[in-house]
Amino acid sequence: MPTTQIHTVAADRRGPVPTRSFARVPRPILTPLMLAALGFAGAARADDPAATSELLRRIERLESANRALEGEVQALRSDEEGQWLNEERAAEIRAIVTDVLADSATRTSLQASGVTGGWDGVFFLQSPDDRFRLEVGGLVQTRFTWGYIQDGESGVNVSGSTIADNEENRSGFDLPSTRIDFRGHAFGAENQFRVQAEYSNSSEALVGQNPFGNLGSGSGTLRLLDAYTRHELGNDFAVRVGQFKLPFAREQLVGIADQLAISRSTVVEHMGLGRSQGIEAAWSYDDYRVMAAFSNGATDNVYGILKGAGSDPLNSPWYNDAVNWALTGRVEWKLAGEWRQFNSMTSPPGDGMGILLGLAGHVQEGDPDVGNTGNTGEPNNWWAYTADVSVMYGGATVFASFTYSNMDSGSAYIQGGNNFNAPTTFDIGESDMWGAVVQGSFYAAPKWELFARYEYAQASIDGINQITAPTGAGSLWSDNPLSIATLGVNWYIDGEDLKWSSDVGFAFDAVDGIFYNGENGWRAAAEENQVVFRSQLQMRF
Repeated sequence: MPTTQIHTVAADRRGPVPTRSFARVPRPILTPLMLAALGFAGAARADDPAATSELLRRIERLESANRALEGEVQALRSDEEGQWLNEERAAEIRAIVTDVLADSATRTSLQASGVTGGWDGVFFLQSPDDRFRLEVGGLVQTRFTWGYIQDGESGVNVSGSTIADNEENRSGFDLPSTRIDFRGHAFGAENQFRVQAEYSNSSEALVGQNPFGNLGSGSGTLRLLDAYTRHELGNDFAVRVGQFKLPFAREQLVGIADQLAISRSTVVEHMGLGRSQGIEAAWSYDDYRVMAAFSNGATDNVYGILKGAGSDPLNSPWYNDAVNWALTGRVEWKLAGEWRQFNSMTSPPGDGMGILLGLAGHVQEGDPDVGNTGNTGEPNNWWAYTADVSVMYGGATVFASFTYSNMDSGSAYIQGGNNFNAPTTFDIGESDMWGAVVQGSFYAAPKWELFARYEYAQASIDGINQITAPTGAGSLWSDNPLSIATLGVNWYIDGEDLKWSSDVGFAFDAVDGIFYNGENGWRAAAEENQVVFRSQLQMRF
């Protein structure tokens, strides 16, 4: 049977398929032969039955061969198309792989050869060898406050002062603590750092306060709170340098987001030491730890805008001579529990028993930085001590503290009393204040906590009458004690990181001007029975 070389070309929208040669018997030739064979078979059927049978067998073989050749052609065509599709798919896959590899190379370069990041309780970036780690966090507190003073009598008449308020009712929203926080370690886990800043409220800078440079802390300015490095030197010994909280009152050492009530007590807001710049050494053992700091002094807020010490070290330059020297120390003894339990003022259900005793002291000497005009040059001496006890027991807490402060003020002054001029200073002699705080809580449900607090403070400022008109400082203090009771509730939506709190406070005595605390809601008043209601949503991340 003859063999014919046939060339086929398949084409579609993709373009021609390469030509390929193969042997076959074409259908146009086989069909006439089959017809002729049928004709011979018809003629032979009548004359020779054997010949007819042979012709039929030949026709059957021809049809079988034709079907086989046709199947081969179809298979070859399918193979040609499959090869074309496979080549196109391979080209597409190569393009995708090339893009992915290019993107992966870009991401690898950004990751600096293995840097890890994510969330493990905080957002973090970390080197593969753990020598460097950066944690990024923040805090947002949105608060509603309503305050009521019967008859709206402030009883305060201080020239240039912002604390005089004769409104019976005041209410509104504010953001008392909006913070960004960076912490971690560098060049090894033993070298820690922290930088924390807060957007301040505009009322936190009194017009004309001195030093003049501090006016920048108002109107939502991002002001520096913490900026320090801490170095663990072995044998449970560490050194911290920079700006940090002085080791004094436990209420202040616990973060603002981890308080039991919506804010710290008014007693500690006035009698606590706040932050300063300096160096701190710390020894930590199994059941006790000791901290000692040499610094630029404490933040003087004992008598509010009446400055008996005049020191304001937050972000102050080195040449500020408000304080000649200052020493602060604190000792803590852990009778039960774990140290981590005392990072907060609450004790969630499931925690074990924890008991902590604390004792701290502070002493400093210096002159207020108010310029030469009117400065008597007499030093201001300040010493204070505090003692506290904390009891934590899964679902319940008890905390109590006592604080005493004494000042010998040869250069006292009224903050902002002389507007933009350097304030006149006065020798008011010796003064003191003591205060106590007792608070407790229990969980009524796994995420709901009820709490109560009582605080009391009493001042003695015999020389305040030395401060005369036009400042009129005598109206700041009427010898009324601070006596406030607070009841409230916490809803821990997601622990202390996301919680809603509400409380209501009642002042049994008139709040004198020296106890004014606008952030906490307590205004200077000549009337008793002042009421403050607060509700706050907190998110920490």
